[in-house]
Amino acid sequence: MVTITNLAQAARTPMGDRGDQLLLVNPDMGARHLDLHVNILRPSGPDGKYHYHPSSENVYVVLSGTGRFLAEGVEHTIKKDDVVFIPAGVKHSLSARGTENLVIVEIYTPLPAQFVPVQE
Repeated sequence: MVTITNLAQAARTPMGDRGDQLLLVNPDMGARHLDLHVNILRPSGPDGKYHYHPSSENVYVVLSGTGRFLAEGVEHTIKKDDVVFIPAGVKHSLSARGTENLVIVEIYTPLPAQFVPVQE
């Protein structure tokens, strides 16, 4: 079944103090191989947890704002129009920086995208 979701009307779920998530494509809509959502991260919110996904690849497309992306212990600054590919098994975290929200499109494939925290 085809699903059409308008960004302005997408289901919005809170991510604790970090911000909100817009749910666009996921298993609840019938997706079997990928998850697509928009994360809206507050610059005043807490940093993202350092973690990895054992068998899922991950992509971020930065729509606006600035972020601190940590991958395998190396820090990167990401900004509007950056596209980040994260292979399965790579330890990473993402946190908003600056004065405006960090807004990213995030894609996981394949499902399920297990979240494994890393002890720091």
